[in-house]
Amino acid sequence: MKGCFSLIIKTVIAVLVFFGLLHLGVIDFIKDKINESKSPSQEQMLEKTKDIIDLSNIDDEYTIDKNLKFLKNRMIIADHNASGQKMIMIEPAKEDILTKEDIKSDNLQAKIENAINKYKYKPVKFDKIEVSKKGSLTGINQDIPYAKVTAEIANLPIKDMEGIVGVAQLKNGKNLIIISINEKGKYSQIIANTFYGQVKE
Repeated sequence: MKGCFSLIIKTVIAVLVFFGLLHLGVIDFIKDKINESKSPSQEQMLEKTKDIIDLSNIDDEYTIDKNLKFLKNRMIIADHNASGQKMIMIEPAKEDILTKEDIKSDNLQAKIENAINKYKYKPVKFDKIEVSKKGSLTGINQDIPYAKVTAEIANLPIKDMEGIVGVAQLKNGKNLIIISINEKGKYSQIIANTFYGQVKE
């Protein structure tokens, strides 16, 4: 009985302490800190991507969404807030997976399909990829060759996508694959040009 009474007293004290902390705002402070760790601020994201690329000059209309590491590959994903268009930068583990020369070559479609197939675990499954016209944009202190692509996607609600795939070469000699993509009919080359034009090394 004495042990049971002691347990009740401890429980009451714990509840009182909890409500006291809640009243003082300590619980909310802890929650905010947990949320910060789960969702890094843009300043934190900028700091974490500095070892690859400098995104500190991008406009507020773009948001850095992801900074991922997988199987020795690095991927940075940014969103254009108004349109949902995505800008994706990949530093591949294998430097020759896609190069500037590949973008300029006549068999680019096969090169892109081969690059995709080299990844065993793919979050996106492509039914069909087609390469159309080629061009270049100015960004990351260089001219970046790119190709316009359309894709049919098997495992996402949005089935038809369009955008560009290009390759920049970094000062350390590594290749950076750049992608900009949106739902078919909504893709804007201006949005891609503006974003990558603000990216520095």
